[in-house]
Formats: sequence, structure tokens, C-alpha cells
Amino acid sequence: MTAERRAKVMQVCERHDVLVVEDNPYGLLRYDGEAQPTLYSQGQGNVIYLGSLSKTLSPGLRIGWALAPSAVRAKLVLAAESAMLSHSTFNQLVVRRYLDTFPWREQIKTFNAMYSERRDAMLSSLSSLMPEGCTWTEPEGGFFVWATLPEGIDAKAMLPRAVTERVAYVPGTGFYADGRGRASMRLSFCYPTPDQIREGVRRLVGAIEGELDLRDTFGSTLSPSAEGSQAPAADLP
Repeated sequence: MTAERRAKVMQVCERHDVLVVEDNPYGLLRYDGEAQPTLYSQGQGNVIYLGSLSKTLSPGLRIGWALAPSAVRAKLVLAAESAMLSHSTFNQLVVRRYLDTFPWREQIKTFNAMYSERRDAMLSSLSSLMPEGCTWTEPEGGFFVWATLPEGIDAKAMLPRAVTERVAYVPGTGFYADGRGRASMRLSFCYPTPDQIREGVRRLVGAIEGELDLRDTFGSTLSPSAEGSQAPAADLP
């Protein structure tokens, strides 16, 4: 969301006394543009801010944090204790020493350069290989591209064909509560190398072309309400 929309969202939530959970593990991973202000910085009284080192240090450490109003924080502590009994003290000490002694902001710059190259590899491959009718986002940060398939193609139904081609994605239905998103998918560029990303897109395109052949022969398997589910825009009306 743009800074202007973030401010409007917070105004509405404060007016109606709505508690906001801001889950921001990717906020420091930005490749273009300017970092946006957090919602927490604009409305600390009604925002729970969640962060993690799993994206900027090491996924195996499983260390995250929450900034929350004191009453909510006390409940979070009880919930955490009931869920896991005890946090890893050793991991927390490792992170503390790392933050005290290592230039972690420079490490994030290294990650930004690496992930930017991988994002660019995915975007260029999509641009040169995807069939007509496909669309996708061009993210300024994070790990993912949101792609939408041509009319009549069901990304969830296509997944077994894609796995047979040894490429995978998350179907768009996982991001909606009402069954929409069947025409869309989330593609990740964080782990594979640029060469692997290009090969993955090539295999994905093969699966899409196979589904297009089926569509042209037998017709669409999507209901009208499921087709064309787009990623939320930066500024929704």
C-alpha cells in the first residue's frame, strides 16, 4: 500500500476502534522505490507489529517478535507458553550477539542485491515466455510474484501437471476466503538461482500451454466468479 492509503486505513481503524495486526517479515527486503512507513509508526495504540529474522538472517533460527499494547502482550506471552512451553534461549542469545556485534544492515543490503537479481530473472523470463493472456505483478520487494492465467485456466487444477514438469507454485485459492483465486498463482523467487528460475518458468509455461490445449478442446473449467482474480492493487478504491 502507498503511504497515503496506509494513513487512510489507520484513520478508519482508529475511528472504529479496530485492532490491526501488521505482519511484516519482508519489510526490509526492498529492491525498488522507497520503503513505506509501517502502520505501527502511524497508530501505535491499536497496532500489533510482527517481525521475523527468518527472512533477513536465517530461516532455521525461527526467531520473531511482536510489538503490542501491554494488555495484548501479556495475552501473547500466555498463548506462546501454552503453544511451545519455552522459547529457544540459545537461539535468542545467538541473535542478540549477532545484532550487537555484526553490521546486520550491510547483510540486508547483500540479500537485497541477491534477491533483486532473482526477481529480475523471474520477471524477464515471464515477459519473454508466458503465453498471451497471462499477467503478473512486478514487486518492489519481498519474495513473490502474483501471476494470473489466461481466461478459463484453473491454476489449482493445473498444479499436478506442473508438478509432473517438476515445477510448483501456490494456487491463488489459498489467499482468499471465498473460493476466488482459481485463475491465479503465487510464484516464489527467493530460493532458486537465476538459471533455475528461468528453467522453472520454462517448465511452468509448458504446463500452461498444455492446459490451454485442453481449454480450447473442451472449454473452461472455471466458473465466471472464479476467473480473473487479480492481486490486490496498491490502492484499492
